[in-house]
Parts: sequence; structure tokens; C-alpha cells
Amino acid sequence: MWTCPKCKQKFYNTNQSHSCGRYTVADFLQGKSEKAIALLEYFLSEYRKIGDFDLHPVKTRIALLTQMRFCAINRVGKDFIDLHLVLTEPHPSVIGFYKIDNLADRFFVHHLKLYRKADLTADIRRCMRQAYDIGNRKHIRNLKAKAP
Repeated sequence: MWTCPKCKQKFYNTNQSHSCGRYTVADFLQGKSEKAIALLEYFLSEYRKIGDFDLHPVKTRIALLTQMRFCAINRVGKDFIDLHLVLTEPHPSVIGFYKIDNLADRFFVHHLKLYRKADLTADIRRCMRQAYDIGNRKHIRNLKAKAP
């Protein structure tokens, strides 16, 4: 892991391009509703049941990071949180994802809005575990193991 000497953010790649800034989770949540903050706290507590991660707030979102960023809270609305999970294959049949971005057939960014705790379905939780594994770069180890 490389840590930017200016902003102290951690990256897997040395000298990774990014926007330096000193942001906090409190800055990101300033002025947000109690309902949305409680939903965010629930989501993070459920994710911590899968494994440990660091929170990396930037100006526009809060990323979840192990060895690489695997999830981000993009927006905290009045009564919802808008987030995305990074996966290595698309999951269009999972109910809840409203958009899937294809990043050069390498990563598929799955967007989701949570309005209530029940929105974390079994399928979404399965995708959360997969994203966490991607954060730990298990997809890279699996590719190496399959190579001739």
C-alpha cells in the first residue's frame, strides 16, 4: 500500500492519481437527516460483519477500502443512501441495482439506493461479500491460480 504524503489516503498503486484533500466522514454527513445517517450506520455495521475495512472520505463520497476501494457511499439523501459496489461481473438480475457501469470489462460498478434496512436482501449481501473479496484482490489471486 502507498500512502499519499499530502492527504494520507491509502492506495494500492504507488503515486496513484487522485484529488488530494483532507475530508472527514463528519464533513460528508453535515446537515444530513437522522434517518439517512442511521441507515448509513446500519449499512456499515452490516458490512463490518463481512470484514474489516477503512473509510476514506473524499469531497464527493466515502469509499470503503481494504487493499483497494470496493464500495462507496456516493450520496446521502433525505431518506436514502446511494452507493455502489465494485464487482468483476455484471449482476443485472439482482433486484435493487438501478445502473451497472462497465469499466473496460474488468470491473462492473453496481449502483443501489437503500431506503430501508430490508433493502439489504440476500442477493445484495452476496454481492457485498463479492465486492469485499475484490477489495482484498482475491480476483487477482484467482486469475493467477487459473493461469497455465
